[in-house]
Amino acid sequence: MNNKTNIGIFGLGNMGQAIFKLLRQSQTGQRLNFFVCSLGLNKTRGAVILNSLDQLIYQGDIIFLCIKPQDFYNLKPTTPNNKIFISIMAGVNLKNIKKIVNSPNVIRLMPNLPLQVGRGVIAWCSNMAKINKNQFNLIKKLFSSFGYNFKVKTEDDLDKITALSGSGPAYVFLFMDALVQSAINLGFSRAQAQAIIFELLAGSLEYYQSVKSIHTTNQLINLVKSKKGTTEAALNKLNTAKFYKIWRLAINQAYKRAKQISNYGSK
Repeated sequence: MNNKTNIGIFGLGNMGQAIFKLLRQSQTGQRLNFFVCSLGLNKTRGAVILNSLDQLIYQGDIIFLCIKPQDFYNLKPTTPNNKIFISIMAGVNLKNIKKIVNSPNVIRLMPNLPLQVGRGVIAWCSNMAKINKNQFNLIKKLFSSFGYNFKVKTEDDLDKITALSGSGPAYVFLFMDALVQSAINLGFSRAQAQAIIFELLAGSLEYYQSVKSIHTTNQLINLVKSKKGTTEAALNKLNTAKFYKIWRLAINQAYKRAKQISNYGSK
């Protein structure tokens, strides 16, 4: 990997395309060549098109597995190799990936939807037998292209992250939609309501970023809330104690489901 690194991408759906785009734009200080394999793909700018996972393994140094789990389990084992495989497949554990790709070097990546704009929350877990320091450093640089990334110790931690940030965009969009619908109910147009709520969230997050070292989120709530004011009236209606409890239960339910999915195909 001194002069160039061949990146393989198996599957070019939304996430595969985003990874391809972000890695092409990445500043790793190393030349990257791209090889992709995806059903029905005849050409794509900036990459060599291959027809099978076996060809991708032959050409690639680092191979991203971006296909659906059910399609992955239908693959036939290839010849043994020492290539590095990075899987974004939800619920396919390291043991099963190693068994199918016949490599001791596998990383599981749990991205979320904002990866597609380079602002993802990406947790990863690895079990690699034959990888050197330069390879490891390059992988970390590649991951930095996707957003905030960090390594976790166990696959169980990945299930927890799945319940939090993996599913998290849906929680955020649900909150946004509830506020938008409330604004429309007050008489604002949908376009105006969406603009109001977007700027509300963007501004609040930027403010939080500027003061998070000196204020907790609970303290920030109290900065906005005044005794017998409008904010207190709204929060009392929400029943904040119950609100927190419901979210704890919801995240725990998502975590339990993530563990169930991760155990699929385990032997």
